[in-house]
Amino acid sequence: MQNWNLLFRRAHLYLGLLLIPWVLVYAVSTFVFNHREHFREYRAADPQWLPLWEKDYTLPALPAANNPTALRAAAGTILAAQGMSGAFAVRRTGQGLMINVADFWHPHRLAYDAAAKKLRAEEKRFAGIELLARLHERTGYGQGGPLNNLWALMVDVYCVTTLVWIATGLYLWWKLSVTRRWGWLALGGGVTTIVALVLAL
Repeated sequence: MQNWNLLFRRAHLYLGLLLIPWVLVYAVSTFVFNHREHFREYRAADPQWLPLWEKDYTLPALPAANNPTALRAAAGTILAAQGMSGAFAVRRTGQGLMINVADFWHPHRLAYDAAAKKLRAEEKRFAGIELLARLHERTGYGQGGPLNNLWALMVDVYCVTTLVWIATGLYLWWKLSVTRRWGWLALGGGVTTIVALVLAL
């Protein structure tokens, strides 16, 4: 039993240390989201998107808005033609496409106008406060590239590690009978709060 207790204590300790940078990212970025009105002055100055270039460009066919596979294929073709890569999102905008290329430091967007046969590129001004938001929202799987997959894998590791950290914490709490009563109070308070808010809001 002592060996199991030691194993759970060590697991809880080192998993907690492993989680520190990820918890910091999500905690600070969530705080910014929750109080965004107080952080507006730290956003990039207008105009937030700076023009880089505009050129003639013709896409053979403009995909339908309700065909996400074709939209991503068309966006991939445009990006490849410009020598650009990375995670991206695309949407149909009237007779054109808007492609947002993810980057923690310098996001880009490409606007394609099928009627005018023009392609315009812009870069977002840097602002540290927005970097936090991008760290929070960044996706990985399905974007291609080993680094995007690694980011997604680390998010999965964070999620699994958090669950294991919670489980080991509950085990260690239960083994300390002297703190069991206060633990029930804390656990019950947390569960009651979230259930009440979910039912009321």
